[in-house]
This record gives sequence, structure tokens and C-alpha cells, in this order.
Amino acid sequence: MRKLVFFSAGIVSCLSSVSFAQEDMLCKRSTQDVFLPFAVYPEEPEVQVEADTAQIRQSGTSVFTGNVDVIRGGQQLNADHARYNQQTGEVHASGNVRLRDSDIVLRAQEAEWSMVDDEGALLDVEYQTREMHARGRADNVYRQGMSWTSMKNATYTTCMEGDDTWLLSAGRVYLDHDSAVGEATNVVVRVKGVPIFYTPYINFPLNDERKSGFLPPSIGNSSKNGFDVSTPYYWNIAPNRDATITPRYMGDRGLLLSGQYRYLYEGGEGQIEAGFLSSDNKRRDGELLNPNYRDDRKHFTLQHLGDSGSNWFTEVDYNYVSDRQYLEDFGTNLSLTSTTHLNRLLRVGYSNPNWTLNARLHGYQTVADVSRPYQRLPQIVFRGNLPDQAFGLSYEMKAEYVMFDHSDRVRGQRVDLEPGISLPMGTPGMFLTPRVAVRHTRYDLNNTGDTDFNRNINRTLPVLSLDSGLFFERPLSFRNGRYTQTLEPRAFYLYIPERNQDRIPVFDTNLRTFGMASLFSHDRFTGTDRVGDANQLTVGLTSRFINNRTGREGFRMTVGQIRYFTDRDVVLPDRGEVGRRSDSDIVAEVVAAVTRSWSVAGEMQWDARDSKSSMSSAQIRYRGDDGGVFNIGHRYRRDSSNFLEGLEQIDVSAALPVNERWSVIGRYYRSIKDGRNLEMLAGFEYRSCCWATRLVYRDYLKYSFNDAFDDAPRNSDRRDKAIFLEFELKGLGSFGKRSDSLLQRSIIGYQN
Repeated sequence: MRKLVFFSAGIVSCLSSVSFAQEDMLCKRSTQDVFLPFAVYPEEPEVQVEADTAQIRQSGTSVFTGNVDVIRGGQQLNADHARYNQQTGEVHASGNVRLRDSDIVLRAQEAEWSMVDDEGALLDVEYQTREMHARGRADNVYRQGMSWTSMKNATYTTCMEGDDTWLLSAGRVYLDHDSAVGEATNVVVRVKGVPIFYTPYINFPLNDERKSGFLPPSIGNSSKNGFDVSTPYYWNIAPNRDATITPRYMGDRGLLLSGQYRYLYEGGEGQIEAGFLSSDNKRRDGELLNPNYRDDRKHFTLQHLGDSGSNWFTEVDYNYVSDRQYLEDFGTNLSLTSTTHLNRLLRVGYSNPNWTLNARLHGYQTVADVSRPYQRLPQIVFRGNLPDQAFGLSYEMKAEYVMFDHSDRVRGQRVDLEPGISLPMGTPGMFLTPRVAVRHTRYDLNNTGDTDFNRNINRTLPVLSLDSGLFFERPLSFRNGRYTQTLEPRAFYLYIPERNQDRIPVFDTNLRTFGMASLFSHDRFTGTDRVGDANQLTVGLTSRFINNRTGREGFRMTVGQIRYFTDRDVVLPDRGEVGRRSDSDIVAEVVAAVTRSWSVAGEMQWDARDSKSSMSSAQIRYRGDDGGVFNIGHRYRRDSSNFLEGLEQIDVSAALPVNERWSVIGRYYRSIKDGRNLEMLAGFEYRSCCWATRLVYRDYLKYSFNDAFDDAPRNSDRRDKAIFLEFELKGLGSFGKRSDSLLQRSIIGYQN
């Protein structure tokens, strides 16, 4: 009789392997009195048999009749009748047979088991699993010990009883438990009784380990590429290596074959990607001729991060495309299609708590009609810091060597050194930090041609600063809550003398965008080619409201302004006028958590002299416990004298549940200044316990034609429209054009 209960454990192992997904809370099935409770049992528990009547024979067949109940450990067998032949070792159970444990329930009309051969079968089987609420049936189930199981005419679904919205059926299923691999033949997937997918053969893993095989296909259609279908094949090479090979057929262009290889080892990780399209078949792209017609198109990417474990690290980021339109034609998101330069980087570095050293070779491939940046071949940067030394002093050092290379412009070497010393002082209620540094830069140039640049240039400047602040706080009660309000005034003085730098070339320097972050910066430029002259005092005031119970910041307001004591004479070539004003715009920032779900944030730069706003931004955000999100934002920037183009944009996005199953999705992103829509999204999601679908329509600005293309109409836009339709059969896979990554980028806070 003990072998009979072992049979139950074997069938549990067989069928529970086909469920992989997490339990879906939308399924409101009751599991009470269906599955046994979770418990831990000894390896050889006693067998308990109960029945209305029993005929026990030492030789021959013992018969149990009426409400037969066999319990062993975490498994239970129920049947109307059970016979056991001790001589042949055969067990036969019939009439409302039920085998169950904490994970699965099997119901059949008959069950047979040979204790000699350790094999058996069930007829007319129905099963139900706890995980994902999967269920199905099979004409018969045959099992050879713990090694393999065979099923005939089997079905599988995660829908509720009486709901066969989708159903998978297979003529035969073979499960090899030793290698954890399953095989099925004549597989048909039906939705609402209509067959939508067929394959004569499929194999799949019996556990959560990765396994080679085809992934769900992606199917779509667009004006850019026509009918578009991808069928990825996943190759599990080793536990630390895998590859994905994706044939992608585009009706207007041809077959694009791409692949990705990933690796992971103790000292690093990385991936290699490549793609190749032989002879692009598309003649025209909208109103324009396709410049890559009949050309081979390809891309290659290598990304690697290495960590030796001894503070040394390496990084490789190499990217290549065959033509400038490659990312626009075959990229899957806006961040790729709007790329102007592809990174090419080799970096080796060393880091410890007090200093870091980075050496890199850094270049680009330019894929748009824009100016090519300088390449750094090489660049070496050292940063060091020694805090809390004798007399409380802190020492710091920044050193950089870089060789700039360009085919058309001035080239040369630059050495930049900035040693500094500071004396941080403070108490819990205040801080005071005087700092002195010296900035020395040397240039050795070539290819100066007819320019005004000298071959050798030296620049040395002192940098003096004094940073100070106070902290005040008081208790505060508001709406039956206890808070702490802080008041934090801060004053920052900076002095850098003016040096004429007009004859220094600009390799990698730009004007820092003015805002809250730049109020307390030591330089108004990014990069080294310009050091801004300064004799200024920044005054700021911050107030916070902190919840005493949670420690969360419920409200923060900051306001600040710079007072200039002299004019700012250092500017970039053709990028602005000398600063004559005695004060900067007033900068204010407010962040507030209105409720647990609602928050607001805003920033403004106010020009007190002209009584106008120079820049403003405001956001309102909602995050619901039900997963709903809503965002509305407005951004404004006035045209500036530093050739910073003005803008005014509004951005509204949402993903809001209508009820337990339906959600609506949308985004409206418009440039008010230009009078055009940058991106529009509209769609819906439906979720049930066994299937889900998402339909999204997208209309976005892919490129704005101005002077980039001589054969394009002036001030015309190039737009793209696409429809994303995706079906997910829970516990099986998803089909269609995925849109979750697009929604995560477009709708802040969206989660699939």
C-alpha cells in the first residue's frame, strides 16, 4: 500500500512542472478543502488507510470499499474502491479517484500501479494546480518511476472552471524528469475555441532554469518597415553564457538577422550584439528616396564591465552602424532614434576610499548632420582627497591629461592641475568651510593653421571660496500630526580673478545651465577650457517640514540668488555677452507631498529687473495604491542671450484603472511654442486571471526637418505612427508587439 501513495507523488511532480507564473490575485477561486496544507513530513511517514469495509488477505488481493482514504505524509488518495495484490505488487483504484497534496489535485476514474516495475497509469485525468490556478485534462497519464512521464491528448489553461478563453492542447506530451526537459507534439493554442497557433513539435523546461528554444514572436505593421515579424531563438550555452538569435522579416526591407551574446564571470560581465540586413529593398521613405536602397546595412555593439576584485576595473563600450539612418529605421525607442553620436570608449581605472585614477580612450561615430565632437586619445584623470588631517585640514587634488584629436579642427594636449586645501568647521547648528585652490592649465597645440591660437598656452588662477550655513528647527503640529520645521540659511562666497582666455580653444567646454544646482557651484562652465571669473555671493534659504513619526520630508522650499560684485568677462566664442548685471535671477524651488498619493513640485527663475520669468517648471503627480499613475507637467524657458533656445511644453500622461480589470493609458506631449505635438499615446489594458491584452496607438515626432536635409521641405516634420497590440496568455507566454518598455519611458511611474 505504501507504493500506492508514492504514485501520487510522481504525478504531482509530472504536472506541477508546467506552471511557472506567479499566482494572480484576479483569480478568486477558493482553495479551501481542495489542496492539502503546506507541511514538512519525514521521509518515511506511516501509511493510514480508512474505508467503510476492508477484506485483508496475506496472499491474494486485499479489497477496500467505500470512502477509501489513504494518507501518507503530505499526500492523500481517495477512491470508491481499491484492490491490492501482494503477490504481483499491483494496485488498482477506481471510482472517483482523487490524488492530492499541497500543490496539485488529480481526479480520474481509474488508477493502476505496479510496485514491482515502479510504473503506473491514470485514465481520464483532470488536474488542478495551486500555482497560477492551472488546470487541464488528459486521456491517460503513464509514468515510469521518477524518470519520465507520458500523457496523451492533454490540455492546459489558467482560466477558471467553465472559462476556456484560451486552451493549449497536445496530442502527446513526454516529460524527462532526469534532464528536466519536456516535449510535446501536435500542439494547438485556441482562443475562444479558434485555433491561433500550431506547431508539430515543441520542447520546454520542467523547472525555472533557462533552456534553449524559441521565444514568443513579435508581430506588427508600420509605414516605416511594412509587415514586421520577429522570431527570437534563445540558446542557453552555459550557466554563465547565453545567446539570442533573432530573424526579423520586414515586408518593405527584407530579412534582418541579429544576435546577442551575453556572458558573466567572477571578474566581469558584458554582451555583444550584431545585426545584418542584406540589400535594403525599400525605394522610398515617405516623400524622400531611401539613401540606403540596395545597400547592406549592419550594426555591432560590444559592452563590457570588468572588476578584478583588487580595486581595478575596466569598461568597454563600442558601437557601430553602417549608415546614419540605421537607428532611425530599426531602433525600437525614441532615445535610440534621436541619438546623434555613438559611444566608443575603453576605460581602465583604480579606486580606493581616498583617490581614483581613470585612463580612457574615448571617441564617437557621428550619425547625424551635426558637428563632430573631439576624440580623447587618451584621457587620464586623477582625483584625491585626504580629509581630517592635522589641524582639521582637508587636502584635495584633481589632475587631468588629455590628448584631443579631430580631423578638421585644432588638435592638442591639455594638462590641468587643481590642488586645494580646506578647513571644514562646524557644530550641529552651523558649518563654515573656507577653501583655497590653484587652477593651472597648459596647452600644447598643433594644426593651428590660420587661427589666433598659440602653440603653447599657460593659464594659472587662484580659486577662493567660503561656504557657510546655519540650522534652526522647531516642533510643529499640523492636522493632528507632529512635524519638525527647519530653517537653513546658507551663504557661499566665490572669488576667481579674470584672465583673458580668448586664445584658448574650446575642446569640451560649455556653459552650465543656470538653476538651483548651479547657485553653489565653483564654476559656471562645464569642462576645463574656460574658468569663469567670479566675485560673487550666493545667499539661499531652505525650509523643510519633516514628519516625526515616519521621518519623511513632507515639504521643502528653497530660494536663492547670486549677487555679482564685478562684471563677468569670460565667455565662450560666439556664445553670449559679457555679464553686466549685478545680480542673477531669483531661483525658487518647492517640493511637497500633499497626501500619500499626490505630490507637487515646481521651480522658477524670476528676472526681477524685467519682471519676467526666465524659466519655470511645474509637475503634479499621482501614485495610487491600485497602481494608477497620473502626471501633468509644464515647462517654460525664455530665449536667452547665450543662444539657449526658448521652449514651452505641456506633458500629460496617465495609466489609470477603470475597474479591477480595465485600465486606460495615454500621453499628450506638446510644444506650445512651436504649435506641434511631440508625442501622443492612447490605449487600454485588460487583465484577467488567465489572459491579458494591451492596445496602444502612438504618434510621435521622429525628426524635424530644418536645414538638415537640403531636399526636404523647410519646417516640415517627419512623424511616425504605430499600433502596439499584445496578448499574454498567463502561464504560457505573450504574443504581439510589446509596448511595456515604451510606456515606462513615456509615462513616469508606469509599471507593467
